[in-house]
Amino acid sequence: MKLFYEHPAGAWEETLPIGNGRLGAMIFGGISEEVIGLNDDRLWNGRADFDKTPTEVSEYLPKVRELAENGQYAEADHVAEQHLFGYPADNYFPIGSLHFQMMHHSDAEVKRYQRILRLDNALVRVSYKIDGKRYERRFFASYPAKAIIMKFNGEEAFSMKLSFDSVIDAAGIFQAEAEKKELMTVYGVCRAADDHTTEERIRFSGKLDLISWKGEHSFSETFSADESGLLMKDVTEVVFAFSTDAAEPQITDQDTYDTLFEKHYLDYSSLFDRVELYLGEDSDLPTDERIKGIAEGNPDPSLFALYFQYARYLMISASREGSNAMNLQGIWSWQKWAPWGANYTVNINAEMNYWPALSTNLVDCLGPYFELVRKMTESGKRTAAAYGCRGAASGHNSDVWGTTCPIGVGTEGESAFLSARWSMWLMGISWMCQQLWYYYEYTDDTEFLKESIYPIFREQVLFLNDWLYEKDGYYITCPSTSPENTFKMEDGKEAAIAISSTMDLTLIREMFGNFRKTCEILGIEDELLPEIAEKEAKLYPFRIGKYGQLQEWFRDFEEWEPGHRHVSHLYGAFPGELFENDPELMKAARVSLERRLANGGGHTGWSCAWIINLFAIFGDGEKAYEYLRVLLGRSTYPNMWDKHPPFQIDGNFGGAAGIANMLVTERAGKLKILPALPKAWKNGFVRGLRIRHGRIIDISWENGKLKEYRIRNDAESYETDKEDES
Repeated sequence: MKLFYEHPAGAWEETLPIGNGRLGAMIFGGISEEVIGLNDDRLWNGRADFDKTPTEVSEYLPKVRELAENGQYAEADHVAEQHLFGYPADNYFPIGSLHFQMMHHSDAEVKRYQRILRLDNALVRVSYKIDGKRYERRFFASYPAKAIIMKFNGEEAFSMKLSFDSVIDAAGIFQAEAEKKELMTVYGVCRAADDHTTEERIRFSGKLDLISWKGEHSFSETFSADESGLLMKDVTEVVFAFSTDAAEPQITDQDTYDTLFEKHYLDYSSLFDRVELYLGEDSDLPTDERIKGIAEGNPDPSLFALYFQYARYLMISASREGSNAMNLQGIWSWQKWAPWGANYTVNINAEMNYWPALSTNLVDCLGPYFELVRKMTESGKRTAAAYGCRGAASGHNSDVWGTTCPIGVGTEGESAFLSARWSMWLMGISWMCQQLWYYYEYTDDTEFLKESIYPIFREQVLFLNDWLYEKDGYYITCPSTSPENTFKMEDGKEAAIAISSTMDLTLIREMFGNFRKTCEILGIEDELLPEIAEKEAKLYPFRIGKYGQLQEWFRDFEEWEPGHRHVSHLYGAFPGELFENDPELMKAARVSLERRLANGGGHTGWSCAWIINLFAIFGDGEKAYEYLRVLLGRSTYPNMWDKHPPFQIDGNFGGAAGIANMLVTERAGKLKILPALPKAWKNGFVRGLRIRHGRIIDISWENGKLKEYRIRNDAESYETDKEDES
């Protein structure tokens, strides 16, 4: 199973990514020049000790509430934007790019060019012929070695020059001394190259080590260096390892390319090989042509299996023990200022990054996400306190420091960029907690529930308990928004802030319910339980609007943008399970989704992925498949990265989760096998998907009908049946 191309990448969105959690690289595969973009997941601008918390909340929050309660929603937006928000989250930076100039290779002379990423061993290979001689490059990012390994070789000697550049304040020093294997040192500070402030920033260093080489001359005749770069003359093979001070490279003097690759393969395959998906025979066409074919309506079932496994490859490559959680671009960014800072957007995107971790058997990759939740819970205590509450709260944006305050954008007065639609939302940690609960349900890890989940849940319930207040017989949230969406007021104008959005109500009910179940399992008689029971009983009910749709707000407002990309009010259908046993709410959620789509919804990659999952949960395989085709045909770059646009990796993971949910779901105690199998996937099988309580399921089907399934634990099969009795 591989991504395959017959030409070099022409843009970053065509490069082939590799990674070991901490380090990432993007490979162009050029002929006369190879360019490799480098990333270290620690490199963010800003400072850990800079407090972004707003300072005027206590003075202006009562005014915002008064305005919203009186129906003066636009005025509430304005006051909130001026006084309730803190400083923006920080930005993720790249290291820079390595350039290998192939001194005598010309694009015009090349024959039989191939650029391949193999998913079974996480290896990128570039090969071509010039004058009948074969040249090859191999790249992989080793988790055991804590380094990126690069091998260049040829049937005939070649020369190349290595140089380095960066869009941030970074530089490389080149050396060529026989007694040293370190050929290049990279050093820098995390600020833009044109930022000359003296404030303290993250500093980093990296190095390029020589592992081995073969050539016609001595070391000193082969390698030479000056301030512009490193020249390698007349070599037939050279192997490098790039590492940074993120982790000491685990490479010994006895290691060769082969030993390093073997360790890498054993580590990577132990994760990747857990799941196998077959939807049809693979194609010999290049991957970019196959993606174009999907857009043109061509059937290509195996491409969806490739897409599914590629998402698993990306997760293994970007989220490992000791790394940071995946950001909007995973770990692969090349711009000085990446879109949206490549930060953690926790009103859907950061959570979607980890949707398939449990179902696709990559539970080992969840550690960095849990660490982000812990970090945000600590930071969120300051944010909650600023809003007059106990516990922990978070707005929609975070960064490597765990920023949680609602972010302000813009400068002063009327020039401030309107941001209430996304910033005035304090339930980011509530959403993130869902994955912690699912982790417990999938693993039955009571120790983790007690030591890690319960303390985080309690801080979140403390906040929600204090954030709610009584008004006209109900406990309400105010100010309240439906993330990033707005509504029309009676005068036809636009507003974001109201009271008790459906998203708020869903998250509160889910959070209270999961906290209650946690206490029951652990035998804890928490003093908060009576308080939340009283408030939960007096929450606004979910309402069905005039079109039969699930209302997004506490009133049946018209949407300002009926085809909006967010469908937060459908959270109770997916990713939540609150509506699972309520046919009326599920029907209303379906109506809401259809109305969104009729007005152009799903136009971003991640939004389309959310839609796939919803249709899978609704049991509509044909609709799920229709939007899966849209995701690949319209919202996927040639290298299979998700196209927001621009590049955002969340759609890759959301799409993979959707495919898994089309094949099996276990929700609210109900197991459904092949709940949304489309006609296009007539025959196939999947092995290794996870369901609840530490179980694994294998499924096969023929002519669109279940043939066999087997449920097993990690050690052996313990339940077999020929029919789906669920």
